[in-house]
Formats: sequence, structure tokens, C-alpha cells
Amino acid sequence: MNDIKPIADREGHVGGIESMMVDGRRWFFGFDYSMDTAVSPLIDDRARMAEFASRYMLQTDGPHDVAYWRDLVDSAVGTSGIVAEDEDRTYDSETLAAQRLTPSTQLMYLMGAATAWDDSFLEDEAVQATLATIGVRERDRDDWDCLDQCIAATRSANAEVSTAATHLMTRYQRFIFDNLPANWPEVFAALRPS
Repeated sequence: MNDIKPIADREGHVGGIESMMVDGRRWFFGFDYSMDTAVSPLIDDRARMAEFASRYMLQTDGPHDVAYWRDLVDSAVGTSGIVAEDEDRTYDSETLAAQRLTPSTQLMYLMGAATAWDDSFLEDEAVQATLATIGVRERDRDDWDCLDQCIAATRSANAEVSTAATHLMTRYQRFIFDNLPANWPEVFAALRPS
């Protein structure tokens, strides 16, 4: 079995297993629920996911063997700790491409978790200025939830606001794609900026 390497700085996290479908293919990944962070590459084989978790992930009571993790991997097919509805963890390339600039809340959450919530995007002065143009309150400009307001602003009747929001979401799309770890960019290739 080829060794799958952990994402840099995400080895040894306490977490569980999540799964999702992308273009009809099931992918598993480790997830640290306390940090809202994906902690593994995307793995499309149950046995390999269990092996990865036994080597690089922990539970609150410490490490566990492959059989223990295999039960969690199998459970991740039918249940999720991060979404309520199964359709919120099912993606296809056509829809992903169509929603590049207006991603669903769940997709934005997943991409944020995959990139470990790298705040450098929101800290950028140009992004802060654009958020002000869109009308995001100053106290909300350092919170990833402000992007919901940006998505809504892409449809604004005010040309300056809609242009600014579209520019910001294009920049967000590039930032996220450039910061996806491990094999996440390959699996989510439909999000690649055009």
C-alpha cells in the first residue's frame, strides 16, 4: 500500500472521518471538529483512509488501530458531523464550475476548512477596501461569513457594488484554489480559476 503523506502541520490532530461525493466518486478525509479543519488529503479507498488515520490521526483518548478507524470510515458513508443533508456533500464538476463566483455556504465552509481558514485573504488591504465598497460593516470584515454578503452583492442593481463583489469573489476563488492542500486541487479541478 502506497503511503499517503499527511498535510504539513496537520499531523496528529484529534478528529473523525468525513466523506463526500465528487463526480460520482466517494472521497474520505480526516476532519478536526474542534478546529473546523480538514486534516488529510482526499482518499478514495476505505482501507487506505483507515490506514492513514491510524498513522496520522488521534481520538481524544489517543491513537487507535486500523480496525477502529475502518469502522469510522464506514460510518462516514452514511453520516456526517459537518452537514445535515447528504446533498450538501455531493458535488459535480458542472455545478462547481457554474458556482465558482457564487459558491454555496457548504462549499465555502469546506474550502475554508481545507485551507485551514487562512486569514491572509481577509487581512489584505485591497480586500478590506472592496468589502467596504460592498457595504460590509467594518466589524464584520475579518469574518469569513462576510462572503455571504459579497455573493449577494454580485447580483446588486448598483453597478459599482456588483462589479466590486464580482472582483472580490474572483480574487477569493484564486486564493482558495491556490491554497488547497495535497490533492484537493485535483479533486476540485472544476474550481480552477479561468
